[in-house]
Amino acid sequence: MISELFENTNFTPQEKVIIDYIKDNPQSIINNNAKELSKKIYVSSPTIIRFVKKLGFKGYLDFQLTYTQEYTLQTQQKNQRLTAQSSIHDIIATLPSIYQQVFIETEKLAKSEAFVRTINYMLQAKQIDFYANDNNYSEIQSACLKLNTIGIRAQCFNTLNTSYLANINPTEILSFVVSHSGINQTMIDAAYALRKKRIRVIAITGKLSPQLELVCNESLYIDSFPHYLPHSIMLYGLSIRYIIDILYTSLYFKRTKK
Repeated sequence: MISELFENTNFTPQEKVIIDYIKDNPQSIINNNAKELSKKIYVSSPTIIRFVKKLGFKGYLDFQLTYTQEYTLQTQQKNQRLTAQSSIHDIIATLPSIYQQVFIETEKLAKSEAFVRTINYMLQAKQIDFYANDNNYSEIQSACLKLNTIGIRAQCFNTLNTSYLANINPTEILSFVVSHSGINQTMIDAAYALRKKRIRVIAITGKLSPQLELVCNESLYIDSFPHYLPHSIMLYGLSIRYIIDILYTSLYFKRTKK
C-alpha cells in the first residue's frame, strides 16, 4: 500500500527527497523514530510528520507500523513470486499462500466498529443498492445474489439511474459504492449524487486515495498491495469477496436467528 501511495500522491520537492531516501534505505523507517529520521534526511521533524499525515496516517508511529508490516511481508514473499517462467507446479503451490496474504492484509484494514455500523444500516434498510463498474461489477452481482437468498433486497448498478433516484424514499435505501483505487470518477460522482439525495453511502475502497471515502458516511477497506499476483483483478476480487462475506455471514445469522 505504501509503495503505491508513493506513486499516486502529489509531493513537494522536499517530500520527494524523503521518499528517495526511504527507497534507497528501506530499513530506515524500521530503525529510526521521526526525530532520528529527520536528522538523517536533513529535514525537520514536523516535515516528517506532515509527510506521513499527507499519506493518510495518524502519525509517524502509525506509518512506521504499517511500513514495517509491509516490508516484512515483502521480504517473506521474495520466494513467492509468479513469473512467465513459473511452472504449473509453481502456480499450484504458490497461489494459496498469496491468497492467504491478501486475506491477512484485508483483515488488518478491517475495523470491527465500521462493520457493526454497516451491518446495522443493512438491517434497517428496505433496499440495498451497490454501485460498481469494470471488474468490480461482477463481484457485486455475486454479493446481491447472496443477500437476496437471505431475504435482503439488493441490486447493482454500473452507473447512476436518475429516474430511479427521483422516485425512491432515501430513508429506505442504503448504498454501497465500490472503487479499489478510490479515484474512479464515475463512482465518486455517484457517491456525491447519492449523498445529495440524503442516502447513506458506504465505500468499499482501497486506501490509495481518500477521494471516495471523504464523500461517504462509512468506509470498508480492501487490500491494494499487489502481492506479486500476475494481474490486479485477482487481488481486488479476493479482497472485495472477503469483505462481502464478512457482511453476509453476520447478516445470515442475524436474519435466521430464532
